[in-house]
Amino acid sequence: MKQPEARPLLSLDQSSVEDLDAALRLYRRLPLELLGFLVLLFAGMVGLSRLSTALSPPYGVYILGWDLVTWGLLLMIALLFGLLWWRGRQVGQLLNDPAIMASPVMSLPAGIGVIAERAKAMDMEWSGFFGPLRPRRNGR
Repeated sequence: MKQPEARPLLSLDQSSVEDLDAALRLYRRLPLELLGFLVLLFAGMVGLSRLSTALSPPYGVYILGWDLVTWGLLLMIALLFGLLWWRGRQVGQLLNDPAIMASPVMSLPAGIGVIAERAKAMDMEWSGFFGPLRPRRNGR
């Protein structure tokens, strides 16, 4: 069985155009994921509230002094943090940036600056809302 070719390692300040485009795709998807998370949060809290009241009318179910809605909110906050951490790790791996890898959630907004900096070094620019990179026009 033939082994797949290993991808050449880049130095810390280099990225390929494909890696930068993939990181931009992750940033483009992030607002939609957060919007979906907000919709899921609202639907989940209404559902948990009704379930809690249906199981134990009229006050609902309490676990360790907190109702099901509070436990649901804590779970959703943990899932939101996990989503941001995972996306930050993915961006850090694509950009091969140790600062983003060390603190993925806090460094996630800084990834845009890293992408812009590396794209400018390659004489590239992005088109529109986190669109794919394209060669820079000579007029600038």
